[in-house]
Amino acid sequence: MANKTKENVHENHRQRLRDRFAQSPDSLNKHELLELLLFYAIPRKNVNPLAHTLIDKFGTINGVLSASAEDLKAVEGVGESTASFLTTVGKFIDVVSQENVGDEIKLFNLDSVKRYLIKFFSAYDKEVFLAFFLSKSNKIIAKTSYTSHKVDEINLLLSEFSRSFATLRPHAVVIAHNHPSGNPSPSPDDDSSTEKMHLMFSLSGVQFYDHVIIGGNKLYSYRADGRLEKIAKSINERFNL
Repeated sequence: MANKTKENVHENHRQRLRDRFAQSPDSLNKHELLELLLFYAIPRKNVNPLAHTLIDKFGTINGVLSASAEDLKAVEGVGESTASFLTTVGKFIDVVSQENVGDEIKLFNLDSVKRYLIKFFSAYDKEVFLAFFLSKSNKIIAKTSYTSHKVDEINLLLSEFSRSFATLRPHAVVIAHNHPSGNPSPSPDDDSSTEKMHLMFSLSGVQFYDHVIIGGNKLYSYRADGRLEKIAKSINERFNL
C-alpha cells in the first residue's frame, strides 16, 4: 500500500509539472525542464534528485545533453537506456542547429558566417569542431560537427574527414572550433592539428580554405592572419607537394 501511495504522489507531481509546462513553458527552471525530459526515459521513479545531480555535475542542460554516454552512466541513477535517450536528444539538437545555417547563409565568407559561428559555439562549454564543405563557387554543400578534436585524437578526426570527402567530393573545406576560455588565439596544439589537416586535405585533393577559432564573441582566422599560408608553404617544402 505504501508503494502504491508513493507511485500516486510521483504521478501527481509529474502531471502537475506537465500542466505547468503546457500553460507556461517559461515558468520551469532548468532542473524542472530536465526532470520533465527524464520522465520519458524513466517512467516510474522520482527523477527530481537525478535532474539536480546531472545539472550539478555538467553545469547546464546543454552540458548534460552533450555529455558522452560513458560520462552519463558514471552518474548514479543513469543506466544504459537513459544515457542513450539523453545523447540521442543531444544529437537531434546538434543536427537542428546545423541545419539552421542553410537558412542563414548559402555562400561561405568570413563576414557572413561570423555571427552564426558565435551563436553556434555559445551553446557549448567544451571544444567542438565544425566543418563546412564548399563547392568551387564557395557554396556550402554540407556541414558536420565533430567532438574528437583533441591533439591525441586528431587521427580519428582526420578519418572522419576522409569519409566525408569520399561522399561529398568538396572542392574546399573550412574548419571552425571554439575555445571555451573565451580566448580565440591559437595554441600549439591548434597549430599542430592545422598542419596535419592541411597535409591530409592536400593529399586528398581538397583545398584547406581556413581554420577559424571562436572565443566568446571574438574570432581568429588562420587565413586572415597569414598563418595558414605559412603552414602551407612549410608543408610544401617538407613534402615536395
